[in-house]
Amino acid sequence: MRKPHPGNAPGSTSTPGQLAICSHREMPDCGSVVQLVPMVAPLPPELEPLEAPPLLEPELELELEAAPPSVASVVERLRHPGSRGARRDIARWCQRMEDRERPPSRRAKFSATVPFMPKDTDLATAALDRLVAVLGEDAIFVLASGARDPKEALEGILMRRGYAYTAAVQGQPHTRMTTHFDAWVVEMARALAPIAPPVWVPMMEVVREKVTLEIGARGLRSLFSSKPSEKEVARVKRYGSLAVRVLRAVLSSDGELDGEERTTVAAVIASLGLPEADANALYAEPPVAVATMDVYGELDVAVAAAILRGAWLAAAWDSVDSREEQTIKVVGQKMGITNDDVESARKDAIARIDARRKAGLAAVDAVRYVLSDRCPVLGVQLASLAGTLMLPRRWREEALSAVTQGIPVALAKRHHGLEAEERLEVLGVAWAAALADDPTVGRRALLRARWERVAEDLGEDDPAARELVEHWMSEALAGVARTLQ
Repeated sequence: MRKPHPGNAPGSTSTPGQLAICSHREMPDCGSVVQLVPMVAPLPPELEPLEAPPLLEPELELELEAAPPSVASVVERLRHPGSRGARRDIARWCQRMEDRERPPSRRAKFSATVPFMPKDTDLATAALDRLVAVLGEDAIFVLASGARDPKEALEGILMRRGYAYTAAVQGQPHTRMTTHFDAWVVEMARALAPIAPPVWVPMMEVVREKVTLEIGARGLRSLFSSKPSEKEVARVKRYGSLAVRVLRAVLSSDGELDGEERTTVAAVIASLGLPEADANALYAEPPVAVATMDVYGELDVAVAAAILRGAWLAAAWDSVDSREEQTIKVVGQKMGITNDDVESARKDAIARIDARRKAGLAAVDAVRYVLSDRCPVLGVQLASLAGTLMLPRRWREEALSAVTQGIPVALAKRHHGLEAEERLEVLGVAWAAALADDPTVGRRALLRARWERVAEDLGEDDPAARELVEHWMSEALAGVARTLQ
C-alpha cells in the first residue's frame, strides 16, 4: 500500500494519456489527504450537455441575454455541479466548443439561416421546400439566357441572388418567376450582368463590352477597392445612356411602348448598375427622336457595333417595321457605321431570331411533356413563362396557343437538328422546371424517364444537362441545410 503524499494528487497506474482517477486507499479518514475531483473526470449523467439552439450566421445572429461563460467559470462550476445554473453554463460552453469545431458550409455562398431556427424538421423542411422552387425558376432563366458556360453562370447566380434565397428560406417576400414575372426578369438580368448577360435581351451585347458597374473595380484598383473608378463610372454613364436611348427610340418608332417593352428597357437600365439617382433619371426619360439624338465624341468601335446589333434585335423581336428600320439606319450614320455593316448586322439579328425560335419551341414542348400530369396548373404556367423568355414575340402567340388549349405533346422528332448548345439549353430548362415542383424520389424517377424520352427525340444521349441542374440544386440545398441543423 502506498503512503500518502500531502499536496500531490494520486494518479492512476495506467498508461499516459488515459483519464486521471483517484487511487483506492484503505486507511482512516484522519490519515487521508483530501483530493479534489480531477478536472478531466467524466461528467455525471445529470450534467450531460443540454440541447442548445444552433449557431446563427454572423449577419443574422440574435442578441444573446448574456455572454458565454469563460473556461475558468466552467471549471469552477464543475467543482460545484449541483445548481441549475451550473448545468446551463456547462451546456452552453460545450455547445460553443462543438460549434467552434464545426466546418463551414462549402457550397452555400449566401446566408440562409432562419433567425433562431429550432431543431424542428418540419420547419426546416418547409424552408428548404420554398427554396427549391426559387432555385428551379432561377435555373430556367440562367439556362435560357444562352450563357457560354452554364455551369459558371449557375454558380455565379448563387451569390448574386443570395438575398432572394435568404428571403425564401425565412418566408419573407421576394420576387419569383411565377408570381412577379416582370420584376423577376429585371432582377435576374441585373444579377447576370457581370456573369453572362442574357443574349435575348436587346443591348446586352453592350453590357458584355463591360459597360456595367456591376462588375465593380477592375485591374490593379480591384486589389485595393471594390468601387469602380470615376473614369469607369463616366464611361458606363455615357455608353449605357446612349444604348438605352437608342433602344427606346427603336421600340417607340411604331407606337407607344407596351408593358413588355418597358420591362426590356428596365432590364437594360438595371444591368448597367448605375447609381439609383442616375438609373431613375434614365428610366424616366421620354423617347428621344433619333434625328435630335446627340451622339457626341469618338465612340468605342466594339460598343458602337454592339449598340447597332442590339437595335436590330429589338426591332426583329416582333418583326422589323419600316419605321424601326429607318431609325436604325439614322443611328448607324450618327455612329459612323457604314451601310454594309448596318445591313450585315440586320441579317445577323434575323438569323439569331430564327435560331431562338427553334430552341424556344423545343423548350416549350419539353416542359409540357415532362410536366404533362401537372397541367393545367404548374405545367402550363412554367411552359408559358419559359416560352415568354425564349420565344421571339413574333412567333410566341402561335406557339403558346397549343399550351393554353391543352393539346397533348407528340414526340415526333419535330425539333431534331438543334445544335449541341441549344440541346443543352432546352433539356436544362426542362429539367429545372421538373425540379421546381420539388418532386419526391419516386416522382423524380418518373420525370427522369419522360426527360430521357425528350432527349432521345432531340437526338441527345448525353445526360450533362440534367446532371448539371441536379448537381447545382443539390449542392445549394445541402449548403443551406447545414445551417439549419
